[in-house]
Amino acid sequence: MLTPGFDRVRRKLRGLRGERRCARQRDPLTGRDRPIVTTFYDVEGDYARRGATPAEIESIGRILEIERRCGIRSTYNIVGRFALDAPSLVARIRDAGHEIASHSYDHSNLTRLGKAKLLENLERTRRAFEELGITVLGHRSPQSAWDERVLGALADTGFAWNAENGREPYPYRIRLQDGKMLWRFPVAADDWQYESEGLAPARMLERFKQLVRGARGRRTHLAIGFHAWVESAPGRLAALEELFHWLVDEERVEIMPFGDVLRTASSAAPEPAAAHG
Repeated sequence: MLTPGFDRVRRKLRGLRGERRCARQRDPLTGRDRPIVTTFYDVEGDYARRGATPAEIESIGRILEIERRCGIRSTYNIVGRFALDAPSLVARIRDAGHEIASHSYDHSNLTRLGKAKLLENLERTRRAFEELGITVLGHRSPQSAWDERVLGALADTGFAWNAENGREPYPYRIRLQDGKMLWRFPVAADDWQYESEGLAPARMLERFKQLVRGARGRRTHLAIGFHAWVESAPGRLAALEELFHWLVDEERVEIMPFGDVLRTASSAAPEPAAAHG
């Protein structure tokens, strides 16, 4: 079993490799007047935290109403088994115009699975959404735990993009073996500091605002994530709505889900020259 220290080193090395890959490619969003902000949710229910499903379902209903009022479209990365448990909720998310993507089949750490189990997990995820009439093109790994095997399995099972924690300032392509390609969307921050640091909603709100302000002139895409069950605690959804109203009122940002960013970036990006990068 990996020790926490060794795991941190591996994550740092993966992050550095991603930064090098990104730096070798031209920013596909360069020349735009405003940075793009993507808001997304990791929808996990009991598969990430026992007893979270009721809070998750109630919170998502309230979030959908907030987004409707603000005119925001987001990406919902949903665990496949949760989608099968709550198909009506998934239908509400889809019918509200949001993008639906994968968060694995059962919230497993994919880096700890053998090749066959890894492929099976991703294939079962795709089939789960196909049963609901949804084709998923994107994936975010539970705990943002990924490696080269995960990237290869994503490409092998037909995924087009992958969003993971990273400091890269814009989306970029990862070229894999056999000429397969996968878009990477770096994630700048999420709401886990509510849990890890016990932040008050006002402080979390200000952190997100500072992050957006700091992106101006420095990066063309900023992805910010949330967990519906985390947001269900008192005061947090009010802070989320305040953040969304603030984003909408900001004339210098544009808000769109990952899938829309993919279409924008892929139409402008040349093929990367590096064999694996």
